[in-house]
Amino acid sequence: MLPIAVFAVAVTFTVRRMLEPAHPVSATPPMLAAKFVGATECATCHANENALWRGSHHQLAMQPAADSTVLGDFNHASFDNNGVTSSFFRDGSKFMVRTDGPDSALHDYQIGYTFGVYPLQQYLIAMPGGRLQALGIAWDTRPRDRGGQRWFILYPGQKITADDSRHWTGIDQNWNYMCADCHSTNLRKRYDDRTRTFSTAYAEIDVSCEACHGPGSNHVSWAKKQGDWQTLDATEGLTLALDERKGVAWPIDPATGNARRSSPRQSEREIETCARCHARRGEIHEDYVHGQSVGDDYRVALLDEDHYFPDGQIKQEVYEYGSFVQSRMFHAGVTCSDCHEPHSSKLRAEGNALCARCHSAQKYDSPAHHFHQVGSAGGRCVECH
Repeated sequence: MLPIAVFAVAVTFTVRRMLEPAHPVSATPPMLAAKFVGATECATCHANENALWRGSHHQLAMQPAADSTVLGDFNHASFDNNGVTSSFFRDGSKFMVRTDGPDSALHDYQIGYTFGVYPLQQYLIAMPGGRLQALGIAWDTRPRDRGGQRWFILYPGQKITADDSRHWTGIDQNWNYMCADCHSTNLRKRYDDRTRTFSTAYAEIDVSCEACHGPGSNHVSWAKKQGDWQTLDATEGLTLALDERKGVAWPIDPATGNARRSSPRQSEREIETCARCHARRGEIHEDYVHGQSVGDDYRVALLDEDHYFPDGQIKQEVYEYGSFVQSRMFHAGVTCSDCHEPHSSKLRAEGNALCARCHSAQKYDSPAHHFHQVGSAGGRCVECH
């Protein structure tokens, strides 16, 4: 166990290295030499999109721990689980937790970062070797009347000890390896197998514009008419154009009550961009090129019995992509942003009104269809679908 003074130095060094900008994606075609410029630069021209993004799940995917970001109760709160009492408190401006460490004894740890925002928020703790570890006790951010505003364990009813890979100090809760790729932009793990240490870095701490649109330096050059901008006219300097919904409408056929896409979907660029993180998958390599097939960079989980029941229902946490591609909506030409506003990550409408954008409310949001009173919980489309 490191002496406290030495451990503090190690934590400081780790965080400093973490905040260094990541290197440009090495697989980007040399003719582009695109670099990441950051959301602040994007906002100079795309103010509306930036306003939607601010406060979204993507923008709040990971944040330094501070009064404005930590949602959990650190006012001397405690949580008991299988004989271990963890306590949450403040040390000046620091957020602290006293809990069982890798040696099974209780120690004080400083919360370095928040992870996620709704319906729960996890907390990251810096450990030796450049590692950030996700605490297994999380804060339920839902309103109190919905069962939230409480600490809870991610593995209820199970005794997770320090020798278990699921313990917060174990590999399954390692941010660098398990989580970081989808919560930050242009992440590079930088694992050194000789020293078994990380010097992980990212271009931006959260999921910002370029996580989906690709590195933006050439687009900025094109927009500002700088450098050799005329060679970028055909693509506006973008590595990836997410324009599959441009000019597309979904008129509802009065005869069927269902909508049909005004023109067939010609590609899956947008869907596969979302699938990078909204799929159960394993990373093959870090040199991701925006716009190429998700299967070129990730081993996407199959629709097998480990993840799904025989009727197609979800058995385990499989995220959205695997289920979506076997749906009627996918085969009808629906893309993610038909239902989700991509910059805010909110739905384009709430409740049954979202479904009614493509399925006639007169036909489907009625007792004749769902056998419940309109507006009741039983009449919600998602209760069955």
